[in-house]
Amino acid sequence: MTGPTAVGGVTGATPGAPRTDPAHGVPDRTAADVADVNDALLQGLDRDSVLRLVARGVHRGLDAMACAVSTLERDGTLVVRAADGRVRPDLVGTRVPVANSPAGEALRRREPVVTDSGQAGVWSGSVLGPVLVVPIPGLERPGGVIEVADVASADSSESRRFGAGDVCTAGLFAAAAGMAVEHDRVNTDLELSAAVLGAPGGEPLPETLRRLSAAALTGTGGPAAAIYLLDDNLTLRRAAGTGPTELLEDGAAGAAPNVAQAAVASRAPIVHQHVHPEGGRSGTTSPGAAQSSDGPGHGTENGAGPGADRRTTALVCVPLMSRGVVLGVLCCLCPAGSYPGRRELAYLSMVAGKAAMTVDSSHLVASAQEKAAQEERQRLARELHDSVSQALYGIALGARTARESIGQAPDRIDQPLAYVLQLAEAALADMRALIFELRPQALAEEGLVAALGKQLAAFRVRHGVRTRAVLGNEPAGAFKVKQTLYRIAQEALQNAAKHAQAHNVLVRLDASPTALTLEVADDGVGFDPGASYPGHLGLRSMRERVGELGGTLEIHSAPGKGTRIVARAPTGLWP
Repeated sequence: MTGPTAVGGVTGATPGAPRTDPAHGVPDRTAADVADVNDALLQGLDRDSVLRLVARGVHRGLDAMACAVSTLERDGTLVVRAADGRVRPDLVGTRVPVANSPAGEALRRREPVVTDSGQAGVWSGSVLGPVLVVPIPGLERPGGVIEVADVASADSSESRRFGAGDVCTAGLFAAAAGMAVEHDRVNTDLELSAAVLGAPGGEPLPETLRRLSAAALTGTGGPAAAIYLLDDNLTLRRAAGTGPTELLEDGAAGAAPNVAQAAVASRAPIVHQHVHPEGGRSGTTSPGAAQSSDGPGHGTENGAGPGADRRTTALVCVPLMSRGVVLGVLCCLCPAGSYPGRRELAYLSMVAGKAAMTVDSSHLVASAQEKAAQEERQRLARELHDSVSQALYGIALGARTARESIGQAPDRIDQPLAYVLQLAEAALADMRALIFELRPQALAEEGLVAALGKQLAAFRVRHGVRTRAVLGNEPAGAFKVKQTLYRIAQEALQNAAKHAQAHNVLVRLDASPTALTLEVADDGVGFDPGASYPGHLGLRSMRERVGELGGTLEIHSAPGKGTRIVARAPTGLWP
């Protein structure tokens, strides 16, 4: 058994004739499959849908036993996302180690390799002939691999030999697969960063779009460019521009809004060529663009370019697309007498892509902030209803009873007044805790020890549970670490109030030079930590919170034996 062998050049590194010969061009069926993949990319289909088309196209194009397409994850492993042909039913979703594997060798070399039977991880359990592994390109890291395999028949000594022609065919699909993977990674990064992109200090969206419109002019040499965004009524509104943008709407081009709408409808770039009346010619467009020649005349300067003369002005409109949705359009007026070539169109498409990502990110930030604000409002409303409003109702009822007792039984007035006093103290503690939560800077200003003290005081008077706090002095630690421990204590106390039926609760905070440890314990009914509790996400939330800091969460409990939760997290002050 030999190790992976690189395949390169015109002749393959493995002997035998390839089934695809680059000298005879791409077969019609393969060309159609590549076109299907490109159409899927233009339509904005999700990554896995595109990769399924890739797996089908490579499987058919190489006439192989099967094909699998895997993506390279952040943890360095491969995950099979699509497969076609004779594959295991459970293959898709399988996580495959990269180390000491043909796929890992292809990713390391960044070139295709061929391995002999039995070495390809995703095909374990099958009797194979050689397996071709083609890396999928990526930006910061490779996108993954395409693996193509054939079965070595038991009654046949002839095995499949992959060569340069097969690599060329697979490479046609690998490039498209790389685009799908990178697009998915960008979308994932946008969603993960949506919660922090709106932080103070971030550049406002209009300024970012203005800089991008200026970049469009830098790359094309044109006089004016503008970015239009679709509003809720699907009307294009100018969001930013550079140069005399009136030329786009009222001058030589005159048709920017109409051409822009056409670009939005077609979901593809459109070039509108305006011909001035003195030129004696009608307007022309690039292939696929709508014919149009409206708009008043305007003087031009001498210029050059294919399909243009000094009396023409070309307007390019490129739709802003993100995650398959059109968000707006970039319009750029080219220099007088010039016509945009491939380089200019590619450059404007890149600028439009950046603008689309920026706008989509802004939308995600706004949505995330609105969702977070709504959830916080609902939580505070529940807190007010469950504690303060009920306490105020009790105060009113107790005061009414006390007033009636003054005239009927003065000797029994102490009981309702004590009740009123208890409820007032509880309401006051609740309000202090809620006001503390409404001030984001309060934890930073007053510290974790003070915050835990207020939370515990509110818990004690609200639920009538004996509490003990062992907090010590304010520990040294990053704000995010303290905030996380505060939220975990909050959740643990809420669980104790709702489920534990406890009489005593302990909150302890310990600090070392490198870590903070929070302990919340009660003497309640306890539970089985290994059991499933559908709909109860508190414990999972606590574990995820501390896990994000590189810490741990321990849950010690058993039916009838109370509960003890211990959260440990690095202080965040050391690398």
